[in-house]
Amino acid sequence: MVWICIEIFYRFVPNNYTQKATEIQNNYDSKILVLGNSHAFYGINPDYFNAKTYNFSNISQSLYFDELLIEKHLKSFKNLKYIILTVDYFSLSQVDNSSEDIYRKYYYEQYMDINVPLISRFDPKSYSLTLTRNLEMNIDLMKSYSKEKTLVEGNSKGWAMKIGTNPQFNNYETAVDVVAKNEDGLSDFQVNLDRLNRIIKLCSKQNVKVLLVTMPVTTHYARLVNQNKLRKIYTDCKRIASEQKNCIYLNLFQNKNFQNDDFYDTDHLNEKGAEKCSKILNKVIIENSGFNSLQKIENVR
Repeated sequence: MVWICIEIFYRFVPNNYTQKATEIQNNYDSKILVLGNSHAFYGINPDYFNAKTYNFSNISQSLYFDELLIEKHLKSFKNLKYIILTVDYFSLSQVDNSSEDIYRKYYYEQYMDINVPLISRFDPKSYSLTLTRNLEMNIDLMKSYSKEKTLVEGNSKGWAMKIGTNPQFNNYETAVDVVAKNEDGLSDFQVNLDRLNRIIKLCSKQNVKVLLVTMPVTTHYARLVNQNKLRKIYTDCKRIASEQKNCIYLNLFQNKNFQNDDFYDTDHLNEKGAEKCSKILNKVIIENSGFNSLQKIENVR
């Protein structure tokens, strides 16, 4: 009975995945599409772009799933001009089927109708979402729903808002824990670099440009990361952009336009920071394409 109740909960209660699977179909006329992880989910607000924009990012969404989503939906976008894709400190070194994907991969398969090669047809978890997490985690999720009355964070444009700055999470001590969690100690980026190149080439076939962006973080976070690894990320992204005509790279990691009070926590922008970031991205798109260039762009300066 407990299993049945939890399974019904998973199958019928809307969440970020079910919402985006529905909303993406209502946004196939968008000219800009945002993909990436939680830095994009909370940090890129479609309201501040001159052209219709949909935010298709999600929490802990790796480049692995970005590619699968693009493969599934790209041809449905008839007016698409740009894809904004986040490449953050952990993006290029993240291995497939990491701890972040242990249960989320089943959500992409079940909720977003994605064929996920990581999942075997004989895997019982692909038939029962209850099995994807332990009993305690399932109960906690149900309690969260009972308290908040929803599991959906994003609005109809796919963006989720973090309000203000939370001192409990926006500080140096928390940054130590967050960076330690994000640091995998890996410097072999080849798998994900190949993935980026495939995404960019696929977009090129449809005359879609790709804007790679390394999102901003607080000074707490920035000072703790491996600087050698960070420089390698910059170098590889710049090289890809120089080699692919339809690609631009923008590094906002330690951009001086952002202060620590633009962040909700140590590495996620709040609503004020998201406004700043989105205006910067909008301006870059305009300057690199003449896209809606006749419109006033004072709001992005």
